[in-house]
Amino acid sequence: MKNKRKIIAIIASLLIIVLIAISLLYFNTQENNVEIKSSLKEYNAELQENEHIHLEEDANRDKVPVPNGYVGSKATGENEIDTGYVIYEGTEEVNNGNVEEAQKTRNQYVWIPVPDASQMYGTDENGKKWGKLYEFTTDTGENIDPITGAKPLNWSESNGKFNIINKNYEQEPYISSYDGDSLRIKYLNRKTKHEILIQLEKEFNDMIESVEKYGGFYIARYEIGNISNSIPVTKKGNNAINYMNWYNSYEKCKELKGNNTNIETNLPWKSQYDRILIWLIESGNKTKNEIIKDSTSWGNLANSTFEYIDNSGKLVTKKENSIIRIPTGSTEYAKSNNIYDLAGNMSEWTNGVFNNSFKIVMTSSCTKNEEDGQISKYSKNNFPFNGYDETGCRAMLYIK
Repeated sequence: MKNKRKIIAIIASLLIIVLIAISLLYFNTQENNVEIKSSLKEYNAELQENEHIHLEEDANRDKVPVPNGYVGSKATGENEIDTGYVIYEGTEEVNNGNVEEAQKTRNQYVWIPVPDASQMYGTDENGKKWGKLYEFTTDTGENIDPITGAKPLNWSESNGKFNIINKNYEQEPYISSYDGDSLRIKYLNRKTKHEILIQLEKEFNDMIESVEKYGGFYIARYEIGNISNSIPVTKKGNNAINYMNWYNSYEKCKELKGNNTNIETNLPWKSQYDRILIWLIESGNKTKNEIIKDSTSWGNLANSTFEYIDNSGKLVTKKENSIIRIPTGSTEYAKSNNIYDLAGNMSEWTNGVFNNSFKIVMTSSCTKNEEDGQISKYSKNNFPFNGYDETGCRAMLYIK
Protein backbone atom coordinates (compact mmCIF):
# COMPACT_ATOMS: atom_id res chain seq x y z
CA MET A 1 0.00 0.00 0.00
CA LYS A 2 2.83 2.38 0.94
CA ASN A 3 4.65 1.58 -2.31
CA LYS A 4 1.48 2.35 -4.25
CA ARG A 5 1.19 5.72 -2.52
CA LYS A 6 4.84 6.47 -3.29
CA ILE A 7 4.30 5.65 -6.95
CA ILE A 8 1.22 7.89 -7.08
CA ALA A 9 3.16 10.69 -5.38
CA ILE A 10 6.05 10.34 -7.84
CA ILE A 11 3.68 10.39 -10.83
CA ALA A 12 1.92 13.45 -9.42
CA SER A 13 5.26 15.22 -8.95
CA LEU A 14 6.32 14.41 -12.51
CA LEU A 15 3.03 15.73 -13.85
CA ILE A 16 3.50 18.97 -11.93
CA ILE A 17 7.03 19.33 -13.33
CA VAL A 18 5.78 18.73 -16.87
CA LEU A 19 2.98 21.29 -16.45
CA ILE A 20 5.43 23.86 -15.10
CA ALA A 21 7.77 23.27 -18.04
CA ILE A 22 4.92 23.64 -20.54
CA SER A 23 3.75 26.81 -18.80
CA LEU A 24 7.23 28.33 -18.87
CA LEU A 25 7.60 27.53 -22.55
CA TYR A 26 4.18 29.01 -23.31
CA PHE A 27 4.79 32.22 -21.39
CA ASN A 28 8.27 32.60 -22.86
CA THR A 29 6.78 32.26 -26.33
CA GLN A 30 3.99 34.70 -25.50
CA GLU A 31 6.50 37.17 -24.07
CA ASN A 32 8.58 36.86 -27.24
CA ASN A 33 5.48 37.48 -29.38
CA VAL A 34 4.51 40.51 -27.28
CA GLU A 35 7.99 41.98 -27.79
CA ILE A 36 7.76 41.41 -31.54
CA LYS A 37 4.31 42.98 -31.81
CA SER A 38 5.43 45.92 -29.68
CA SER A 39 8.39 46.51 -31.99
CA LEU A 40 6.13 46.30 -35.04
CA LYS A 41 3.74 48.84 -33.56
CA GLU A 42 6.69 51.22 -33.18
CA TYR A 43 7.35 50.82 -36.89
CA ASN A 44 3.63 51.29 -37.59
CA ALA A 45 3.62 54.55 -35.69
CA GLU A 46 6.53 55.88 -37.73
CA LEU A 47 5.37 54.73 -41.18
CA GLN A 48 4.47 57.53 -43.55
CA GLU A 49 3.22 57.43 -47.11
CA ASN A 50 5.65 58.58 -49.78
CA GLU A 51 6.05 58.48 -53.55
CA HIS A 52 6.68 54.71 -53.43
CA ILE A 53 4.04 53.43 -50.99
CA HIS A 54 0.57 53.86 -49.63
CA LEU A 55 -0.43 52.57 -46.22
CA GLU A 56 -3.16 49.96 -45.78
CA GLU A 57 -4.54 48.40 -42.60
CA ASP A 58 -4.65 44.72 -41.85
CA ALA A 59 -7.49 42.97 -40.00
CA ASN A 60 -6.07 44.21 -36.68
CA ARG A 61 -5.82 47.79 -38.00
CA ASP A 62 -2.05 47.66 -38.08
CA LYS A 63 -0.43 49.60 -40.91
CA VAL A 64 1.27 47.80 -43.78
CA PRO A 65 3.49 49.57 -46.35
CA VAL A 66 2.09 48.52 -49.73
CA PRO A 67 4.06 49.56 -52.81
CA ASN A 68 2.19 51.65 -55.34
CA GLY A 69 1.04 49.42 -58.17
CA TYR A 70 -0.08 46.74 -55.69
CA VAL A 71 -3.05 46.33 -53.36
CA GLY A 72 -3.36 44.61 -50.01
CA SER A 73 -5.81 41.72 -49.97
CA LYS A 74 -9.17 42.20 -48.25
CA ALA A 75 -10.01 38.49 -48.58
CA THR A 76 -10.56 36.56 -45.37
CA GLY A 77 -7.36 34.86 -44.23
CA GLU A 78 -5.07 37.03 -46.36
CA ASN A 79 -5.19 40.35 -44.53
CA GLU A 80 -3.42 39.92 -41.21
CA ILE A 81 0.29 40.48 -40.61
CA ASP A 82 0.60 37.68 -38.03
CA THR A 83 -0.76 35.07 -40.45
CA GLY A 84 0.65 36.43 -43.71
CA TYR A 85 -0.47 39.70 -45.26
CA VAL A 86 -0.82 39.25 -49.05
CA ILE A 87 -0.44 41.91 -51.73
CA TYR A 88 -1.51 41.57 -55.37
CA GLU A 89 -0.02 43.27 -58.40
CA GLY A 90 -2.46 45.75 -59.95
CA THR A 91 -4.93 48.23 -58.55
CA GLU A 92 -8.23 46.30 -58.55
CA GLU A 93 -9.44 45.35 -55.07
CA VAL A 94 -9.06 41.70 -54.04
CA ASN A 95 -11.88 40.44 -51.82
CA ASN A 96 -13.78 37.25 -51.02
CA GLY A 97 -15.67 37.52 -54.28
CA ASN A 98 -12.70 37.56 -56.68
CA VAL A 99 -9.81 36.13 -54.67
CA GLU A 100 -9.76 32.71 -56.37
CA GLU A 101 -9.42 34.28 -59.82
CA ALA A 102 -6.84 36.80 -58.56
CA GLN A 103 -4.66 34.02 -57.14
CA LYS A 104 -4.39 32.48 -60.61
CA THR A 105 -3.95 35.68 -62.62
CA ARG A 106 -2.02 38.22 -60.54
CA ASN A 107 1.47 38.14 -59.01
CA GLN A 108 1.41 37.91 -55.21
CA TYR A 109 3.78 38.49 -52.30
CA VAL A 110 3.60 38.06 -48.52
CA TRP A 111 4.84 40.66 -46.03
CA ILE A 112 7.66 39.46 -43.76
CA PRO A 113 7.91 41.72 -40.70
CA VAL A 114 11.40 42.45 -39.38
CA PRO A 115 11.22 44.21 -35.99
CA ASP A 116 15.01 44.45 -35.74
CA ALA A 117 17.01 44.63 -38.98
CA SER A 118 20.26 44.17 -37.06
CA GLN A 119 19.31 40.50 -36.71
CA MET A 120 19.78 40.24 -40.49
CA TYR A 121 23.12 41.98 -40.95
CA GLY A 122 26.25 43.28 -39.29
CA THR A 123 28.88 45.85 -40.24
CA ASP A 124 32.56 44.93 -40.03
CA GLU A 125 35.44 47.19 -39.03
CA ASN A 126 35.85 48.28 -42.65
CA GLY A 127 32.25 49.43 -42.89
CA LYS A 128 31.06 46.55 -45.08
CA LYS A 129 27.63 45.07 -44.39
CA TRP A 130 27.42 41.26 -44.21
CA GLY A 131 24.36 39.05 -43.96
CA LYS A 132 23.95 37.38 -40.59
CA LEU A 133 23.38 33.75 -41.47
CA TYR A 134 21.98 31.15 -39.06
CA GLU A 135 21.88 27.43 -38.58
CA PHE A 136 18.93 25.91 -36.74
CA THR A 137 19.27 23.40 -33.96
CA THR A 138 17.20 21.73 -31.26
CA ASP A 139 20.19 21.98 -28.92
CA THR A 140 20.32 24.55 -26.15
CA GLY A 141 23.20 26.67 -25.02
CA GLU A 142 25.01 29.93 -25.45
CA ASN A 143 24.16 31.93 -28.60
CA ILE A 144 21.20 29.63 -29.41
CA ASP A 145 17.80 31.30 -29.39
CA PRO A 146 15.62 29.19 -27.05
CA ILE A 147 12.44 29.90 -29.01
CA THR A 148 13.59 29.43 -32.61
CA GLY A 149 16.79 27.38 -32.26
CA ALA A 150 18.63 29.93 -34.44
CA LYS A 151 22.40 29.94 -33.92
CA PRO A 152 24.96 32.25 -35.58
CA LEU A 153 26.51 30.41 -38.51
CA ASN A 154 29.10 32.71 -40.04
CA TRP A 155 29.47 35.55 -37.55
CA SER A 156 30.10 36.58 -33.97
CA GLU A 157 29.33 39.78 -32.09
CA SER A 158 30.76 40.93 -28.80
CA ASN A 159 30.84 44.33 -27.10
CA GLY A 160 29.40 45.93 -30.20
CA LYS A 161 32.07 44.46 -32.48
CA PHE A 162 30.87 42.39 -35.43
CA ASN A 163 33.08 39.78 -37.04
CA ILE A 164 32.67 37.37 -39.96
CA ILE A 165 33.98 33.89 -39.12
CA ASN A 166 35.87 31.95 -41.76
CA LYS A 167 35.24 33.86 -44.98
CA ASN A 168 35.85 30.69 -47.00
CA TYR A 169 32.45 29.33 -46.00
CA GLU A 170 28.92 30.76 -45.90
CA GLN A 171 28.79 34.45 -46.71
CA GLU A 172 26.86 37.21 -48.44
CA PRO A 173 27.12 39.44 -50.31
CA TYR A 174 29.92 37.73 -52.19
CA ILE A 175 30.70 36.18 -55.56
CA SER A 176 31.28 32.64 -56.70
CA SER A 177 34.56 31.74 -58.37
CA TYR A 178 32.41 30.45 -61.24
CA ASP A 179 31.13 33.95 -61.90
CA GLY A 180 34.26 34.33 -64.00
CA ASP A 181 32.92 32.29 -66.92
CA SER A 182 30.95 33.47 -69.92
CA LEU A 183 27.61 32.95 -68.15
CA ARG A 184 28.17 36.01 -66.01
CA ILE A 185 28.35 38.19 -69.13
CA LYS A 186 25.12 36.73 -70.52
CA TYR A 187 23.06 36.91 -67.33
CA LEU A 188 24.72 39.60 -65.21
CA ASN A 189 25.92 41.93 -67.97
CA ARG A 190 29.22 42.47 -66.19
CA LYS A 191 32.75 41.98 -67.46
CA THR A 192 34.77 41.40 -64.30
CA LYS A 193 34.27 39.71 -60.95
CA HIS A 194 34.90 43.00 -59.21
CA GLU A 195 32.01 44.61 -61.07
CA ILE A 196 29.77 41.73 -60.08
CA LEU A 197 30.78 42.04 -56.42
CA ILE A 198 30.07 45.78 -56.43
CA GLN A 199 26.65 45.09 -57.97
CA LEU A 200 25.76 42.39 -55.42
CA GLU A 201 26.94 44.52 -52.50
CA LYS A 202 24.79 47.42 -53.68
CA GLU A 203 21.76 45.15 -54.07
CA PHE A 204 22.26 43.75 -50.57
CA ASN A 205 22.76 47.19 -49.02
CA ASP A 206 19.68 48.58 -50.78
CA MET A 207 17.60 45.66 -49.47
CA ILE A 208 18.80 46.22 -45.90
CA GLU A 209 18.13 49.96 -46.17
CA SER A 210 14.55 49.20 -47.24
CA VAL A 211 14.04 46.72 -44.38
CA GLU A 212 15.24 49.31 -41.88
CA LYS A 213 13.02 52.01 -43.39
CA TYR A 214 9.78 50.01 -43.72
CA GLY A 215 10.18 47.28 -41.08
CA GLY A 216 10.22 44.27 -43.41
CA PHE A 217 10.24 42.92 -46.94
CA TYR A 218 8.02 40.81 -49.19
CA ILE A 219 8.54 37.22 -50.34
CA ALA A 220 6.90 35.65 -53.39
CA ARG A 221 3.86 33.66 -52.34
CA TYR A 222 4.69 30.93 -54.87
CA GLU A 223 7.77 29.53 -56.54
CA ILE A 224 8.56 31.36 -59.78
CA GLY A 225 6.70 29.97 -62.80
CA ASN A 226 6.65 30.48 -66.57
CA ILE A 227 10.42 30.11 -66.60
CA SER A 228 10.46 29.08 -70.25
CA ASN A 229 8.52 32.21 -71.25
CA SER A 230 9.70 35.77 -71.47
CA ILE A 231 7.59 36.95 -68.52
CA PRO A 232 7.99 35.07 -65.19
CA VAL A 233 5.13 34.91 -62.67
CA THR A 234 4.42 34.15 -59.03
CA LYS A 235 0.87 32.86 -59.39
CA LYS A 236 -1.17 29.86 -58.31
CA GLY A 237 -1.28 26.74 -60.48
CA ASN A 238 1.98 27.01 -62.46
CA ASN A 239 4.12 23.95 -63.15
CA ALA A 240 6.94 25.47 -65.25
CA ILE A 241 9.13 25.93 -62.19
CA ASN A 242 12.16 23.61 -62.41
CA TYR A 243 15.54 23.08 -64.06
CA MET A 244 16.65 26.56 -63.02
CA ASN A 245 20.34 27.37 -62.64
CA TRP A 246 21.43 30.30 -60.49
CA TYR A 247 22.02 32.66 -63.39
CA ASN A 248 18.61 32.38 -65.01
CA SER A 249 16.97 32.33 -61.54
CA TYR A 250 18.67 35.65 -60.82
CA GLU A 251 17.53 36.99 -64.19
CA LYS A 252 13.90 35.85 -63.84
CA CYS A 253 13.55 37.24 -60.31
CA LYS A 254 14.90 40.61 -61.43
CA GLU A 255 12.41 40.67 -64.31
CA LEU A 256 9.41 40.18 -62.00
CA LYS A 257 9.30 43.87 -61.10
CA GLY A 258 8.26 44.73 -64.65
CA ASN A 259 8.02 48.50 -65.15
CA ASN A 260 7.24 49.28 -61.51
CA THR A 261 9.73 51.90 -60.32
CA ASN A 262 8.61 51.71 -56.68
CA ILE A 263 10.16 48.30 -55.99
CA GLU A 264 13.02 45.97 -56.71
CA THR A 265 12.75 42.20 -57.06
CA ASN A 266 15.60 39.71 -56.82
CA LEU A 267 16.62 36.29 -55.59
CA PRO A 268 16.37 36.22 -51.80
CA TRP A 269 19.50 36.34 -49.69
CA LYS A 270 20.00 33.50 -47.23
CA SER A 271 19.60 36.02 -44.41
CA GLN A 272 16.07 36.68 -45.71
CA TYR A 273 15.22 32.96 -45.80
CA ASP A 274 16.50 32.65 -42.23
CA ARG A 275 14.29 35.55 -41.17
CA ILE A 276 11.25 33.85 -42.76
CA LEU A 277 11.91 30.62 -40.84
CA ILE A 278 12.36 32.53 -37.59
CA TRP A 279 9.11 34.42 -38.22
CA LEU A 280 7.16 31.21 -38.87
CA ILE A 281 8.15 30.03 -35.40
CA GLU A 282 7.72 33.41 -33.68
CA SER A 283 4.23 33.81 -35.15
CA GLY A 284 3.21 30.40 -33.80
CA ASN A 285 2.45 28.97 -37.25
CA LYS A 286 5.20 26.36 -37.05
CA THR A 287 7.02 24.68 -34.19
CA LYS A 288 10.77 24.55 -33.89
CA ASN A 289 10.68 20.81 -34.62
CA GLU A 290 8.63 21.35 -37.79
CA ILE A 291 11.33 23.70 -39.02
CA ILE A 292 14.42 21.91 -37.76
CA LYS A 293 13.64 18.20 -37.52
CA ASP A 294 10.95 17.24 -40.00
CA SER A 295 8.85 19.31 -42.42
CA THR A 296 6.86 16.33 -43.72
CA SER A 297 3.65 17.58 -42.09
CA TRP A 298 3.58 20.74 -44.24
CA GLY A 299 5.66 20.08 -47.32
CA ASN A 300 5.76 18.09 -50.53
CA LEU A 301 8.41 15.56 -49.53
CA ALA A 302 8.86 11.99 -50.74
CA ASN A 303 7.23 10.47 -47.65
CA SER A 304 4.36 12.96 -47.26
CA THR A 305 0.83 12.35 -48.51
CA PHE A 306 -1.87 14.93 -49.22
CA GLU A 307 -4.50 16.02 -51.72
CA TYR A 308 -3.70 18.59 -54.39
CA ILE A 309 -5.04 19.99 -57.68
CA ASP A 310 -3.10 18.59 -60.64
CA ASN A 311 -2.41 20.23 -64.01
CA SER A 312 -5.77 19.10 -65.38
CA GLY A 313 -7.66 20.66 -62.48
CA LYS A 314 -8.51 17.35 -60.81
CA LEU A 315 -8.25 16.72 -57.07
CA VAL A 316 -5.77 13.85 -56.67
CA THR A 317 -3.82 12.27 -53.84
CA LYS A 318 -0.05 12.38 -53.65
CA LYS A 319 0.90 8.97 -52.32
CA GLU A 320 3.37 8.39 -49.52
CA ASN A 321 6.89 7.42 -50.66
CA SER A 322 6.35 8.89 -54.11
CA ILE A 323 8.18 11.73 -55.84
CA ILE A 324 6.15 14.26 -57.79
CA ARG A 325 6.46 17.96 -58.50
CA ILE A 326 3.15 19.72 -57.91
CA PRO A 327 1.83 23.00 -59.39
CA THR A 328 2.39 26.10 -57.30
CA GLY A 329 -0.15 26.66 -54.53
CA SER A 330 -2.07 23.51 -55.45
CA THR A 331 -2.56 22.30 -51.86
CA GLU A 332 -3.36 23.99 -48.55
CA TYR A 333 -1.28 21.25 -46.94
CA ALA A 334 1.86 23.08 -48.07
CA LYS A 335 0.83 26.57 -46.95
CA SER A 336 2.42 28.41 -44.06
CA ASN A 337 1.44 31.98 -43.21
CA ASN A 338 0.09 32.25 -46.77
CA ILE A 339 3.40 31.19 -48.35
CA TYR A 340 3.08 28.04 -50.45
CA ASP A 341 5.55 25.20 -51.05
CA LEU A 342 8.27 26.63 -48.85
CA ALA A 343 8.95 23.16 -47.45
CA GLY A 344 9.53 20.67 -50.25
CA ASN A 345 8.54 20.75 -53.91
CA MET A 346 11.52 22.76 -55.27
CA SER A 347 14.88 23.54 -53.72
CA GLU A 348 15.34 27.28 -54.12
CA TRP A 349 18.40 29.30 -55.11
CA THR A 350 19.65 32.19 -52.99
CA ASN A 351 22.29 34.90 -53.43
CA GLY A 352 24.36 33.35 -50.62
CA VAL A 353 27.77 31.80 -51.39
CA PHE A 354 29.50 28.77 -49.89
CA ASN A 355 33.22 28.04 -50.01
CA ASN A 356 33.85 30.84 -52.54
CA SER A 357 32.48 28.65 -55.32
CA PHE A 358 28.92 27.45 -54.81
CA LYS A 359 25.59 29.18 -54.43
CA ILE A 360 23.50 28.27 -51.39
CA VAL A 361 20.24 26.49 -52.15
CA MET A 362 17.57 26.66 -49.44
CA THR A 363 14.70 24.38 -48.44
CA SER A 364 14.17 20.71 -49.17
CA SER A 365 12.68 19.30 -52.37
CA CYS A 366 10.10 16.70 -53.42
CA THR A 367 12.90 14.12 -53.69
CA LYS A 368 13.70 14.25 -49.96
CA ASN A 369 12.16 12.34 -47.06
CA GLU A 370 11.85 13.02 -43.35
CA GLU A 371 15.48 12.11 -42.60
CA ASP A 372 16.80 14.95 -44.75
CA GLY A 373 13.63 16.92 -45.42
CA GLN A 374 14.07 19.70 -42.89
CA ILE A 375 13.31 23.09 -44.38
CA SER A 376 16.21 24.63 -42.46
CA LYS A 377 18.66 22.25 -44.12
CA TYR A 378 20.33 23.46 -47.28
CA SER A 379 22.76 22.24 -49.94
CA LYS A 380 26.18 23.85 -49.96
CA ASN A 381 27.56 22.37 -53.14
CA ASN A 382 25.40 23.52 -56.02
CA PHE A 383 27.32 24.91 -58.96
CA PRO A 384 25.61 28.12 -60.15
CA PHE A 385 25.59 27.00 -63.79
CA ASN A 386 23.79 23.70 -63.09
CA GLY A 387 20.01 23.34 -63.18
CA TYR A 388 18.36 20.22 -61.83
CA ASP A 389 14.90 18.71 -61.96
CA GLU A 390 14.26 19.75 -58.35
CA THR A 391 15.83 23.24 -58.41
CA GLY A 392 13.76 26.39 -58.82
CA CYS A 393 13.53 29.79 -57.19
CA ARG A 394 11.32 32.21 -55.29
CA ALA A 395 11.64 36.00 -55.54
CA MET A 396 11.78 38.62 -52.85
CA LEU A 397 10.51 42.18 -53.21
CA TYR A 398 11.58 45.29 -51.36
CA ILE A 399 10.30 48.85 -51.53
CA LYS A 400 12.51 51.72 -52.64
